[in-house]
Amino acid sequence: MNLFPKTLILSRSIPPAPTGTGVIIGNLVRQFKPDEMIVLGAYYVACPRVEWREEWPTLLYATLQPPDGWRGARWIRWAQFPWLLLRALWTLLAHRCQAIMAVFPDETFLLAGYLLAWLTGKPLFAYFHNTYLEQFPKSRLANWLQPRVFTMAQHVFVMSEGMQRLYAKNYPGLRCSPLLHTFNESLPNLCVSEVETVQTPLELLLFGNIGESNVEAATRFAQLVQAVPDVHLTLLTGTQRSYLEKLGFRGSKVTVDVVSRSVLLQRLSQAHIVLLPHGFHGSIAGEEIATIFPTKVIDALISQRPILAHLPKDCFLAEFLRNHDCALIVDEPDLEALRNGLERLRDDRDLRSHLVRQSLLAANQFQASSVAGYLREVMENAREALPTRKRSGQIGDANGPVDVAVDERG
Repeated sequence: MNLFPKTLILSRSIPPAPTGTGVIIGNLVRQFKPDEMIVLGAYYVACPRVEWREEWPTLLYATLQPPDGWRGARWIRWAQFPWLLLRALWTLLAHRCQAIMAVFPDETFLLAGYLLAWLTGKPLFAYFHNTYLEQFPKSRLANWLQPRVFTMAQHVFVMSEGMQRLYAKNYPGLRCSPLLHTFNESLPNLCVSEVETVQTPLELLLFGNIGESNVEAATRFAQLVQAVPDVHLTLLTGTQRSYLEKLGFRGSKVTVDVVSRSVLLQRLSQAHIVLLPHGFHGSIAGEEIATIFPTKVIDALISQRPILAHLPKDCFLAEFLRNHDCALIVDEPDLEALRNGLERLRDDRDLRSHLVRQSLLAANQFQASSVAGYLREVMENAREALPTRKRSGQIGDANGPVDVAVDERG
């Protein structure tokens, strides 16, 4: 008997969405079969078609996601909520799903998952890729929804050990553990001799979206490119060019491009050094910068290129990189310190080789098969236990109910 409950995944970003969450969900669900999962999300306008095999879980689309930069995009998403909830209910019943996993960072899909579990009594699992209430402490919906999701959920998955530690502190008794990012590519066996000698110009590469969680560090990388001779930066991002130019990514030393996931690793391998910006300050909550683990880190680890990371010393990402010794870290918000770090990487081939080897070792824990195995174990154990359904403002654990410690700032 298969103990794994057939699960409806509710996530705004699913393949082919060009987002971190879309990549995470796509990589993870490919480890399951169509009779184990159904995936329901939003269709991203103007995205290329995705190659998807019949032996993988079915992808369904309930709503349309407007392109980045559209005015009123948030209201467009909420206007589609009734249809999202109805489509999710129909999918749950038609495909005879036995459990629900609601994925945040989209609160419409998180709310749909909660209401669906409340209406049907199906077990709810939550998967938080970012903090929610910590980011929006004044939001009435966040203050209402998050504690109810935490109460009802059989288990709350988070993106990193940093998030787990934060939730253990803020919400005692919450059943919570990391469900890591994943990748499906095979790890190469890289010898020291295979790390290239740096040529001129020094080819730098920065990839992924630039937003509030990394804009200060990214801006300093833009300043670095303009200040250092004989360097060229390739920026692979869907971030709007007008915004990039305001940050300083302009001129003949910078090339901006958009590539699909299928060729990203090939483009990374054409660089000498991969840049990884994170933090330092911005409008985003400090807890978010301190705990999140950006999706792009995995691609950087398996790129076979040394990583130059610019980030605060007290965030979880810095802790991870230090513990695995897999990046040269510049944790001072100072252009000269960043320049010294770049020159050290350029001049020290042994260091570059060491960082690449350590990166590949660190990447092992993110193999999709291993992460999916952990998900199976947790959900199968939860199905065996199947505690009685909770509707109060409490979290149950092995010793009985525990009050939810909800952050009520603001």
